Amino acid sequence: MLWFLLSCIIGVESGEDYSSISFEQTKSAHYVNHMNALKSSVRVDGLDEEGELLGHGSGNYFKIGQHKFILTAAHNLEGAHKLAVIDGSFYVYLHAVIVDPTLDLAILVPEKDLKDTKAVKYLLLEEKNILGEEVIYAGYPADSSKSIFRGTVSSEMFSSFMMQSFALPGSSGSVVFDNKGQIVGVVSAIKMGTYGMNPFPQLHENLVFCMKPRGYDRAAVRGILERWKMSRSEH
Repeated sequence: MLWFLLSCIIGVESGEDYSSISFEQTKSAHYVNHMNALKSSVRVDGLDEEGELLGHGSGNYFKIGQHKFILTAAHNLEGAHKLAVIDGSFYVYLHAVIVDPTLDLAILVPEKDLKDTKAVKYLLLEEKNILGEEVIYAGYPADSSKSIFRGTVSSEMFSSFMMQSFALPGSSGSVVFDNKGQIVGVVSAIKMGTYGMNPFPQLHENLVFCMKPRGYDRAAVRGILERWKMSRSEH
């Protein structure tokens, strides 16, 4: 029997700005552009009513024209009274614009533009077949600082794919990019399973389940953000 462990959130960030973790099996590995993943990565903190940290997930900061927003996993919002990212030494709170539990995706807008994290251009990969493609993402697994991971798409479904890479609780919401800096998917869960006579589920940190943001191309997201902004101005 198989399960997927939602890579949700617990732990506090420590260490330097970021660490880099790479899986290399040959010297002829293909080049993968890591800049979009690294520059836009944020830690999404879930806070209780008193502002205390409940846990964290990951996400990435994007821009479409003048609109700036964070793409993350919908389940990172569960149980949190407020969501925030650290910008400098202070929290910037986030507004939930779209929460899509079917695709486990959420779009969040910061109360103000982030200064310490660069918003990168929102470009969604339009190719249907990504099986075997090399990909990369950055996130905040467990109690680690910002970390970069490379991987390979090992299986693909219509709205999701499996990535052979690495993830831990806290990685959920990290956006996965191809080698051109285009968005491929969002980290959602880690594979778990029971095998043989062992009744206890085993965690497979190297098999990462990701959701494709189908229906959320550039034009669709721009429309969502414009309607949300208009609705706020009317109140």
